[in-house]
Amino acid sequence: MSSFELVTYNQPRSFLTESFRTLRANLQFFEVGDSLKAILLAGGGFGEGTSFMTANLGVVFAQAGQKVIVVDCDLRRPQQHLFFNVDNNFGLTNILSEFKEPDQVIQNSPIAGLNILTAGPPPSNPTELLGRHKMNWLIANLKEKADVILLDAPPSAVVADAAVLSKAVDGVLMVVRSMVASHDSIIKTKEMLTNARARILGVALNCARMNEVIENYHYYYADKAKIIKKKAEVKKKTEVKK
Repeated sequence: MSSFELVTYNQPRSFLTESFRTLRANLQFFEVGDSLKAILLAGGGFGEGTSFMTANLGVVFAQAGQKVIVVDCDLRRPQQHLFFNVDNNFGLTNILSEFKEPDQVIQNSPIAGLNILTAGPPPSNPTELLGRHKMNWLIANLKEKADVILLDAPPSAVVADAAVLSKAVDGVLMVVRSMVASHDSIIKTKEMLTNARARILGVALNCARMNEVIENYHYYYADKAKIIKKKAEVKKKTEVKK
């Protein structure tokens, strides 16, 4: 698969891929994949990278042996079919409109253990469609098929779709893009989710400056090495005195 966006698949040894593995591990502390199965990823505004985060998080969960279904709930600007190079002729909108069953539209991806439910044809009433009771039924149905269901939501500070979807899932992971998300957008997103009584699992910071992260990484291990060396020197002096 040649999609540039799927770094966790195309660059398995990259620092960015390790970051997604760390995020996966942190989510597993909340029992995601066990008691918590359906997770909504929601950003505040356009360009936060919610679709990118959803796709790559799905890949690392699948690589860990989990059965994963990625659901594209951005019915206005869907991206997941582009990332995974599958068609978008039928998808979520067909299920919610009761024209198709899940098994008829869920597609395999080139990644073992990961399936895709694309957005499908664009509807005229996306928020109302996502708010139907059929969405609750669908998530319950998907939980019988997979260990982890990751739902890609449109910008929550722009449309109400994420608030509507948050009522149907087990938890919400906020996506915040460094140097892009505004303070007001983050606060508005959190307030919107809180008012919807969503369970906010945490915040995933997207596009943090790599040089700062790497420097902190090296400083940590450099300091740790100094401490180990100092302890060894003290131990050696103690043994000499004896």
